[in-house]
Amino acid sequence: ATAEQAALFYARREAGRDTSDLTAPPPAPPPPAPSTAAGAEAVRQAGREGLTLTTSIGSNGGYKGVTYCVNRKGSKKYKLQVMVGGKQVTLGVFATAEQAALFYARREAGRDTSDLTAPPPAPPPPAPSTAAGAEAVRQAGREGLTLTTSIGSNGGYKGVTYCVNRKGSKKYKLQVMVGGKQVTLGVFATAEQAA
Repeated sequence: ATAEQAALFYARREAGRDTSDLTAPPPAPPPPAPSTAAGAEAVRQAGREGLTLTTSIGSNGGYKGVTYCVNRKGSKKYKLQVMVGGKQVTLGVFATAEQAALFYARREAGRDTSDLTAPPPAPPPPAPSTAAGAEAVRQAGREGLTLTTSIGSNGGYKGVTYCVNRKGSKKYKLQVMVGGKQVTLGVFATAEQAA
C-alpha cells in the first residue's frame, strides 16, 4: 500500500466509514442549498415523491448530469445530460439545478417524465404587506376566487408588476394579453388588489 492509501484508510477509520475497500469512492457530497424558491420547491417535491437528488462533485451544477451554462441566454441555464447507448444526450434545460436533478431522479426511478418540462408549480402567495392587501385576499376567498401567484412577476402574482418608479401610492400594474396584445387593466395600491 502507498502512503496515500494508508492515510486514506486511517481517515476513513477515524470517520467511522467502511475501510474494507480503499479504492471505494467517498460518499457523495451533501446537496447544495437551493438558491431560489423554485429550487427549494423541487427539493420538497423530491421528498414528497420519496426521491433523492443525486449530488456530484464533478458537476458545476452540483447534481449528477447537471451543468450550469453561464453563457446561455434566457432563464433556463441548467442543462441535464446523460449517457444513452454510449452517446451523451441532453434531456432538457431547466431554470434551477434542483429541477434538473428532480427530472433525473424521476427518470432513474422509471417514472413518467413527460410533464417535467412544464413550469414548476406556482409558489405560495406572498404574505400581504398591508391591511388593504389582506382585505383583498379575504374578499377573493369570500368570492371563491384564488389569487394566482407567479415566480416570473416582481409583483408576486400573475400579470401584476411592481412599478418602483411610478409616482403616487398606486404602484402595482395589472396587465393581461387580449387578442395577442398586452392590455393594462389598472394600477392598484397593493399587489393583492391588482391580482
